[in-house]
Amino acid sequence: MLRHVIFCAALLLSASTFAQDAEYPMHTPDEVIALAKDHPNGIKVAVTFTIKSANFGKKHSAGHLFLDSMEDYRDSHSLNVNVFTHAVEKAGLKEGAALVGKAVTVHGMAKSQRINCHGGCPQDSSANHYFQTQIFVRDNDEITIADATATATH
Repeated sequence: MLRHVIFCAALLLSASTFAQDAEYPMHTPDEVIALAKDHPNGIKVAVTFTIKSANFGKKHSAGHLFLDSMEDYRDSHSLNVNVFTHAVEKAGLKEGAALVGKAVTVHGMAKSQRINCHGGCPQDSSANHYFQTQIFVRDNDEITIADATATATH
């Protein structure tokens, strides 16, 4: 019980540390998605959510770890954290799918990314692209992962 209380306090402290940083104001995943649409060059944000999907990238994003707020990363309501290869290595985030259900607190640049689909997109077979909101993590000090608690959103 005491370990759980200490853990919750640590998670709240890390979240409040990000929230107090004026450079990276704390938002919910839905707020980040809306802000990214309004700022095509990106916007600095901080957010905490429960990881619903975690997968390593393929092709040009091989080695990147994607942590998603929705089970389907293509869902327009999914906020997707793109952890660059060197940050994955420095933070020791090699377990991928084992991160599902944990809380992630991250700060970085959020941007609405155009994703091209060849031969139609899964959400719309007639489309050739869709937009996905990503937060880019380039260093391990921009991300904290812990067991999910009531403080995680979405």
